[in-house]
Amino acid sequence: MRKLQKISIIAGILLIVVIGYAGYLRLHYEVPILMYHSLDASRVDSYAAVSPEHFREQLQFIKQGGYKVMPLEEYCSMLKDGRKPPRKSVVITFDDGHKDNLAAAELLEEFGFPATVFIIANKLGRPGYLSREDVKLILRDEHMAIGSHTLNEVYLPDASEAVLRREITGSRKKLEEIFGRDINTFSYTIGGFNEVALREVQDAGYICACTTNRGYDRKPNRFALRRIKINDGDTGFGLMAKLSGHYNLFRKPKKPY
Repeated sequence: MRKLQKISIIAGILLIVVIGYAGYLRLHYEVPILMYHSLDASRVDSYAAVSPEHFREQLQFIKQGGYKVMPLEEYCSMLKDGRKPPRKSVVITFDDGHKDNLAAAELLEEFGFPATVFIIANKLGRPGYLSREDVKLILRDEHMAIGSHTLNEVYLPDASEAVLRREITGSRKKLEEIFGRDINTFSYTIGGFNEVALREVQDAGYICACTTNRGYDRKPNRFALRRIKINDGDTGFGLMAKLSGHYNLFRKPKKPY
């Protein structure tokens, strides 16, 4: 009898721990914002790149897993209004505006997934980067959006306030003038920001901004949204972990500058 009592007590404690942990995870669920850069297969080992073949496989994994891919602006609007996003949501973003993002946009359109491409405004049309015509072609898909990734890819924590204003506010104005649409989202160069940059992004009228795993703490901040870098080797369980909504919970926040 005593043995059965001990087993029952241990089982009860374990059940309480499991229920408590599950509740903790539910409380700290965070929509995974995936961060891509390039689909250049030749740079997957030394650069933030994913081959087109593996990108397709990752999109297929997301589709078959029943995840809801939502536009970044929609997610940010929900955060602004205090609404909770549905479970198994995911957001897809691309940084820098590389030329091969055209191929990424074609694959995303095939799957019907929305995504945001963050553009370095003054690199439009440069070798290796999207041209104005490329971006206009991408934007023909109503699911696609663009955001600002600064004017000249300046690392903002090292910039003066005047430069900050040009890079953050100036890039938004330039992209809006070129493409005739509101630019509501921003991405920090290398994820770096400080309080001055954070304030400038808000004052510029953006609805939200993305970083990497950087932040002052784990508390959600609409103007410092942590993203998850997706690598060429992210498949199966590894990709599922990154899509879980709890991946950032087990990553140590990185100083934002």
